[in-house]
Amino acid sequence: MDSSDQFLAAQRQARWLAAAACARDRLARWPAPFIWQEAARRMAERLPLLRVQAQRVLDAGCAWGDGLELLQKQYPAALILGYEPSPLLAQLAARRFARAGLARWLGRPSRVQVQAVDAADPEYPAQADVLWSNLYLYWWHDRMRVLEAWRRQLQPEGALFFTTLGPDTLKELGAVCRTLGHASQPMAFTDMHDLGDELVQAGFADPVMDMEIVRITWPSAQAALLELRALGAVPHAAHARGLRTPRAWQSLVDALDATATADGRVALTFELVYGHAFRPRTERAREGKATFDVEQLRNTARQPRLPTRTSGG
Repeated sequence: MDSSDQFLAAQRQARWLAAAACARDRLARWPAPFIWQEAARRMAERLPLLRVQAQRVLDAGCAWGDGLELLQKQYPAALILGYEPSPLLAQLAARRFARAGLARWLGRPSRVQVQAVDAADPEYPAQADVLWSNLYLYWWHDRMRVLEAWRRQLQPEGALFFTTLGPDTLKELGAVCRTLGHASQPMAFTDMHDLGDELVQAGFADPVMDMEIVRITWPSAQAALLELRALGAVPHAAHARGLRTPRAWQSLVDALDATATADGRVALTFELVYGHAFRPRTERAREGKATFDVEQLRNTARQPRLPTRTSGG
């Protein structure tokens, strides 16, 4: 890629980041949706499987801050960093951990710190032992750039934990939209096997992918759609331009209400995808360069030399 291509790519990324931060600002109007909290809770249950005493933990896309509390419980002695591109969401999360009383008067810093920055920005190297990200990856059109940035944020042998949404997410809503010929369709989420391949391409080692199907019910389609907006309206190819008319919105609500079960509740499916991988100590060569851990090189140097074989006549 030449300098002009890099410049254009940087411009596109800057515009996308500004649009994403603006879109996530709107999420601050509503409480965290249940599926976001549930995904964080289920991912936190997997953290004890990682036997590491983390000193620095990064939550990429911390949003309302629920994940920061879960990480603080798992790693009480660690510095917990929350990176959130939306200033309004970052402010909400920071308030949950603001020091009060004597601790604030003495100037003691909180063990949980929130910044309104993008975790994929190379200007903010966290060098974390654990990087956690809950339902954040699907916000980005260039996943490879984000995954490579997350690898840089980790220490060698640091662990990545993340959740995202899989292809079966909102399949009921998609079917209704297609039946109506609705202009906007739910976005197509990436299969977990493709995500596993992308983790390897981004330089991670030992990726493990898993998924769970979660079905949530609401008393009405209106209630379901109102909660869905708190997950964010991510721009994508199947997203119609412009605003819906009240008539189009009502037709969608009526059609979704018609799918209610015998108890009158509207059900929607979410495919929760879990990803887990490590940053290796020795990274493969990129553009003729490879990265080696200093301690690993020292250990190699300490190994005894093999005897030299000589031939005699």
